[in-house]
Amino acid sequence: MQGEDHVARYAAAVRAERTEPPHRTPEIDRRAVEAWFRRRGLPLVVRRDLRGSALLQRATPALIFLLVNDPLASLLTRLLSVPPKEFERQVSNPAYVFLLFAITIAALVAPFVAGWLVGRWMRTMSRNARFLLAGTVLVLTTVVLPVVEWATGLRSPLWLDLTINISGTLLILFAVYVGAGSILSWGLRNALYQLGAVGTMATRALPLLVLVVLFAFFSTEMWQIAEALPRWRLWLVVGLLAALAVLFMAAMLGEELRTMADRASTGRVPDLAEQLRGTPLEGLAGRAETGDEPALPQPLSRAERANVTLVLFVAQALQIAVLAALVFCLFVGLGALAVDKSVVATWLGPDKFFDRGTLFGLQLPVPKALVQVSIFLAVFSGLYFTASAATDPHYRKAFFDPLIADVRVSLAVRQVYLARRAAEA
Repeated sequence: MQGEDHVARYAAAVRAERTEPPHRTPEIDRRAVEAWFRRRGLPLVVRRDLRGSALLQRATPALIFLLVNDPLASLLTRLLSVPPKEFERQVSNPAYVFLLFAITIAALVAPFVAGWLVGRWMRTMSRNARFLLAGTVLVLTTVVLPVVEWATGLRSPLWLDLTINISGTLLILFAVYVGAGSILSWGLRNALYQLGAVGTMATRALPLLVLVVLFAFFSTEMWQIAEALPRWRLWLVVGLLAALAVLFMAAMLGEELRTMADRASTGRVPDLAEQLRGTPLEGLAGRAETGDEPALPQPLSRAERANVTLVLFVAQALQIAVLAALVFCLFVGLGALAVDKSVVATWLGPDKFFDRGTLFGLQLPVPKALVQVSIFLAVFSGLYFTASAATDPHYRKAFFDPLIADVRVSLAVRQVYLARRAAEA
């Protein structure tokens, strides 16, 4: 009797094993992964057949930018397009000055805020609601807005306004299709991040840079050279130093990209499981640890190489720009406090202290020579920072290695994602 029970249990176990469904690999949300690539500024990693998917919906935030910016820019142009005497008379009215200032700030800020808010709002909508909103924004931008501007007298003739808005809309759609919108939005987010990292730059990079260029700042020859340069020649010098910084970055980025491309070509991704954590493929981290996840070679295409290079270049260029702005502000403040007008008169002549400096047309309450010297030393500091990030291990660890680590995560996700697609094909 016990033998029969044993046989019965064994037979039941065999039947259960045969009827148990085979092990299935975890499903991945392709659209979520590709949206993740776009948010990280890597739209060219998205496979070609999905680059044009939901094109109008993805372009809606940019169209909102155009829809908000166009009337504000037209109104600002109309307010400023008056004869000089009339403008001077209007500027004497505080209400007019306040209105002009408010419209200027709105034209600079409101389009970005509106596009960002609409983008966040659309993520909470259903697919049909997003399509309806995108179609409404498209009609408003290409047809309704030109007609309203023509009817109110902000722009004329109507056919020219229609042509400009339709051409701008087509250009936005093309930019979104090729991925320029993703790279631009990533660059703006990274710029905000760099502003948040000002404290790190001010404590780690700025003190040494100031020590390097401080003696040049207080040298008579530096002030004489900077003051004698016309602004257009100063910008040429700035361009030359910026070109040298680009060469430093190109050499450094080329070496790093070559290493990452070699790993992708051989299918080797160090610490793959750790790289996948916190990404849309986090559910595959356990399979990556056991080696079950496919690791087929996935060489980088030319477009992907260019995309990764551009992302790294933009990220480091923003670091350099933020640091140069810090150095400029520091030396302008230092010069205003430490350099007396009698010293400037001794170095440059008795009247040079009263030559007010300007920056992009904005008049500053400091001498022109101080602005010129600060611009030159700020750009030189950016060049020095670029060279240090390439050669100094402390600078590299603090400022450049985090950028490389971020791109390595993106390439690890790309490796597993493309390998899964190849295995399913």
